[in-house]
Amino acid sequence: HGHVSNVCFFFLLCLATVVPVLPLQQMGHFHTLLMFQEVWGRSFCRTIEKLVEVVQEYPTEVEHIYSPSCVPLVRCAGCCGDENLECHPTSTTNVTMQLLKIRPSESGQEYVEMTFVEHQTCECRKRKERQKTKECDR
Repeated sequence: HGHVSNVCFFFLLCLATVVPVLPLQQMGHFHTLLMFQEVWGRSFCRTIEKLVEVVQEYPTEVEHIYSPSCVPLVRCAGCCGDENLECHPTSTTNVTMQLLKIRPSESGQEYVEMTFVEHQTCECRKRKERQKTKECDR
């Protein structure tokens, strides 16, 4: 089943490389029409650089202010073409960045090195079913 969707994706990706992007003119304004194959290829599960809030990755550090407050990280994102599947990383790596840590309570600041997880490869995996809360048997 996964092999078939990979073949379909590869086929659509190949089509996207040969289908042109068409400029359209409406009332003197040009805009671009992205053809289906390109839209599909660009929206499918893949790695992409995203801006991620530092406190999202380090929730225990909320008492500090970091500059910048968000960092560019390569992460898995995108659609899988099936609502039962979701985009997940298959391999990751660590990246260390220098940030400015500001301590408002102490009026101090220092440069710190912080490590973040980046995704290297992604795949569509079966969505985990959320467990329904069961009422206790009395």
